[in-house]
Amino acid sequence: MLFISLLMLLLSDTTAVATQSTPSADSYFSLQPDLPANAEVDALAEALRQAPTNANRLKLASLYIKGSKMPGFGDWFHYAESLLEQYKAAATDIDYVLLLSDIKQQQHHFTEALSLLDKIFQQQPQHLQASLMAARIYLAIAETDLAQKACNRLMAVDIFLFSVCSYEVVGRKGQWQTAYNALNTLYSRHSTLDDALTIWVRGILAEQAEQLRQDNVALTWLTPILEQAPTSLWLKWADLSLRTGNAALLYEKMTSFAFVETLEDGLMLRLAIAEQNLQLPAHFQTIIHERMALRLIRQDQDHAADLVHYFLTLAPDPKLAWHWANVNYESAKEPDDKKLLELSQQALLAMTKE
Repeated sequence: MLFISLLMLLLSDTTAVATQSTPSADSYFSLQPDLPANAEVDALAEALRQAPTNANRLKLASLYIKGSKMPGFGDWFHYAESLLEQYKAAATDIDYVLLLSDIKQQQHHFTEALSLLDKIFQQQPQHLQASLMAARIYLAIAETDLAQKACNRLMAVDIFLFSVCSYEVVGRKGQWQTAYNALNTLYSRHSTLDDALTIWVRGILAEQAEQLRQDNVALTWLTPILEQAPTSLWLKWADLSLRTGNAALLYEKMTSFAFVETLEDGLMLRLAIAEQNLQLPAHFQTIIHERMALRLIRQDQDHAADLVHYFLTLAPDPKLAWHWANVNYESAKEPDDKKLLELSQQALLAMTKE
């Protein structure tokens, strides 16, 4: 019960927490808020061509991974993966292992990612970025006690990060109101955060507000950071926007992307739903129908949640929605994944009663 006691201490003294550290995003996060410029990528690519060293491979792979998390740049993930396959050095190189574990995480290969992170902890038990990534993965598979253990690695290193990490775990354990109040207070007393940290904290607060059935409040957490937010938060914003009747705003924002045609399947699907809700000519709907058909042919199980959304909305098929919801839940067990499972079951039951 040590954690509960410490949590109560943090709840009663968030001022002390806020003043003990002023973290820098550069120290902790692989995701930077600004999308890397093509000029920077081109310069690194040229440097790698001139000197194909492991150091240059890692620099470029890191840049690709950062960019791949932003809307419309998902293909950069594959470029990073290819570069890491060419890496020639000890498998215990921390920078290499961290990037590789990030890729495994994005592929939902969580067991492999955690195994890689263990190699880092053997060398640096309190490694900040590895600890945060481990906590994130454990939350993805609904292992909240293990997620808290990962957060605890940060306790002696950075009390702010430990606090935020722990409050997210508290929420995932079902104590949504307690976690939301604590994190909201902490955030309000820590006004000088780097952009990447602000995005991280606001994303957690948005999820907690949503779980408290406060969709409009959740939107207020996301809206100020949306232009710099990763794809995962755009997806959350899109779902909240559709649920609150803001399909027109969603359509306007997403079609303003210069690279709208290359949006990831999840975002393209939400754009297509907005297009359908607004009764506009089926352009993005056609695109997503073609993409989903290809994924079905390949039996692509990565990010199966997209297929669940698809069969619940644009191409209603309760049986297929239920099938893919179960496939998705085998690997990812976050609140959104559980909700998809419930919605699919409800659709299936409704169909059988007809």
